Amino acid sequence: MRFNTRRVGHGRGGRTGGGAVALAILLLVGIGVAPAQAQEQDLVALQADAAQWVMPNGNYAAWNYSPLDRINVDNVRGLSVAWTFPLPILDSHQAAPLVVGDTMYLVTPKPNRVYALDLERNGMVEWEYRVELDDLDLVTRRACCGAQTRGLAYADGKLFFNALNGEAIALDAATGEELWRDDPTDYPSSEVRTGAPLVAGRVVIFGVSGGDRGVRGHVTAHDIDTGEVRWRFHNLGPNADVGIGPRFRPFYADDRIPNPALDSWYGDSWRLGGGAVWGWFSYDPVLNYVYYGTGNCGPWNPDYRREWGVIDLDEHGGVATYRNNYCASVLARDAATGELIWAYNITPQDQWDLDEVSAGVLVDLEIGGETRRAMIRASRNGYFYVLDRATGELLTEPWAFAPNDIMLGVDLETGRARYDIEKINFTNLEDRRRYVPDATSTAVAWCPGIWARNWQNDAYSPRTGLLYTSTSNRCGAMRVVEGEFVPGERYNLRASGGPPQPSPRGDHVDELQANDPVTGRTVWRVEWPTGNNTPVMATAGDLVFQGGSDQGLLRSFDAHTGDVVWTFGTGTGFQSSAISYLGPDGRQYIAIVGSSRPGDPVVTLDTPPAAASRHRRPGSMLYVFGLTP
Repeated sequence: MRFNTRRVGHGRGGRTGGGAVALAILLLVGIGVAPAQAQEQDLVALQADAAQWVMPNGNYAAWNYSPLDRINVDNVRGLSVAWTFPLPILDSHQAAPLVVGDTMYLVTPKPNRVYALDLERNGMVEWEYRVELDDLDLVTRRACCGAQTRGLAYADGKLFFNALNGEAIALDAATGEELWRDDPTDYPSSEVRTGAPLVAGRVVIFGVSGGDRGVRGHVTAHDIDTGEVRWRFHNLGPNADVGIGPRFRPFYADDRIPNPALDSWYGDSWRLGGGAVWGWFSYDPVLNYVYYGTGNCGPWNPDYRREWGVIDLDEHGGVATYRNNYCASVLARDAATGELIWAYNITPQDQWDLDEVSAGVLVDLEIGGETRRAMIRASRNGYFYVLDRATGELLTEPWAFAPNDIMLGVDLETGRARYDIEKINFTNLEDRRRYVPDATSTAVAWCPGIWARNWQNDAYSPRTGLLYTSTSNRCGAMRVVEGEFVPGERYNLRASGGPPQPSPRGDHVDELQANDPVTGRTVWRVEWPTGNNTPVMATAGDLVFQGGSDQGLLRSFDAHTGDVVWTFGTGTGFQSSAISYLGPDGRQYIAIVGSSRPGDPVVTLDTPPAAASRHRRPGSMLYVFGLTP
C-alpha cells in the first residue's frame, strides 16, 4: 500500500465563532458534561462553538443538530448556492464534512481521498491525501455492502479515518502528512472498515463490518498520538474476548449469567456470529462510557445458532435460551479501558438482518417526574427505545414507530422482546409445524422488510424535543436454507420467500418521522411514494434538512410541522447528512455532498418526463448554501 499527500496551501488555527457559550449551555447541560481529561475538554469546547462541526453527528450526544439560527423558517427561501466542489469518486458518499477553524475536511469512498478546503477562498484545496490500495479490486469485492466510509474524526490537530481495507490512519490536520497507521484488518475474509471513528479522551475508536460474511464484530481503541492499540474487544464469545469482568453490571437477569456472550450461543456458533460495528458511536464524558450498536447475527438462519429446529420461548414469547448475545444489541463500554459496563439485546436470536448500527442519541429526559440520563433510539426492528444510559434499564415501554409483526411488544420486567411464533424461521417444514401446525411452507412474510430504518443519521432538536428519523414502510418474505461457510463469501443462508406482503401503512415506501421520546408518539410524518432513506440534520432555526433520491432534491422542513419550506434540485442523489457552520465572513452555511453511483436508471425515449431518472446523473458534488446577501 502507498500513501500520498499533495500539499496545496497552508492550514490555519481554530476559529471561535459566536454562540459558543450558548451552545455549551444548550448541549452540555443535556448530557451533564464535566470532563476531567484535557482532550475531552478540548473536544467539548469545539463542540460548543456553533461556528464549527467537529465530529460526525455534530457532538458526542449524536444529535446531528446545529444551534445556528441565522437561517430559519422565515428566511430559508432565500437560500442559494454559495460555492461547490466536485469530487472525483463516482460513488454514493455517506460521509458528511467536518469544519474545524476555517477549514472543511472531506473523505471519499474507496479509494479513500481526504481533502482540506479553505473556507476563506470558497473551497480552494489546501491539501489532498490519497490512499492507494494495491489490491483495491479484492478489497472492494470483499466489502459488504458497498465500498464506503462514513466519516472522519478530529482531535488535537489530527484527523482520523479508516481505509476500506481496515487500516486506521492519522493525519496532521494542517498539512495532511501521515502521522501513523495501523495494519489492515483481515479484509480477504471481508473484515473491512466502513463506519465513522470516535475520539474519546486519548483514544480513537473504530469498529469493523462484515457480519454477513462470518466476521465476528469487534471494536478497537488506538492511542491518538502513537496509534498504539490500547484495547480491542469482541461483541461475542468468552468473557475475556468481550471485556466482561467485575464492572459488567447489566440491568436484566438474562445478561447476569456467567458467560452471557458465550453461553447464549449453541456450541461454537459465536465464532461466525456477526455482531459487526459499522455505524455510529456516541459518548458520555461524565460516565466515560462509549455507546454503539451491533450488526445482525450471522448467519441469518437461526438453526445454526441454536439447537437445530428448536426455539425456547417463555410464556410471553421471549427467547429464553440461545439469545445470541451481543449481535443486534446496544453496548456501553468504558472508553479508557474498553470494559463492558452493560449490554441490551434488542432483537434476541435475530434472524431478519436487524442491525442496530444507528447512533444511540444521548439526552436527559423528564420521565415520571424525574430527570433521567437517557439514550433514545429508533431501532431497525421498528421499535422506539428509551434506555437509562448508565444502567441499560428500559425507562419506557418500547413502541412501534414502523410496521412490525415479528414482535408483540417488550416485557418490561424481563426486558425480552415478545415474538410471534408464526414469524420465527425454521429450515425444515416439520420443525416449523411443531410450533405452527397449519404451516404449509417454511417461507415467512414479515415486517419490517430488512429494516424499519437503517444506518442513516437521525437528528435531535432540543427546541422541539423530537427525534427526526428516515423510516421504511416495507415488508418482506424469506426462507432460511442450509449452506457451508466460505471465508470472504456471503454467509446469509436465506432465500426469497416469494412476493412480500403489503404494508399495513399503505402504498408509500418510506417516511420522514418526528417522534417524541417522552410521550411515545409520532408527532408528524412525511410519506414518500419512492425511496427516501437518507440522513437528517436539524438546526435551531427550526429546520430539518434531508436530501432525497427522487429527482435529486435537497429539502428543508419546518421542524414543528413537517411542512416543506425550501427545495433545491441537484440532479443527483444523497446518502450523506447536511452540516451547518459559520463561515469566516460570519454567515451561516449549509453544506452537503450530493452523489449517485454509476448504476442509476437509464433514461430512454419512453421514460416519463417527470421520472426521477430524468433528473439524476452519476456524479459527486459538495454543495454549500447560504442566504443571498
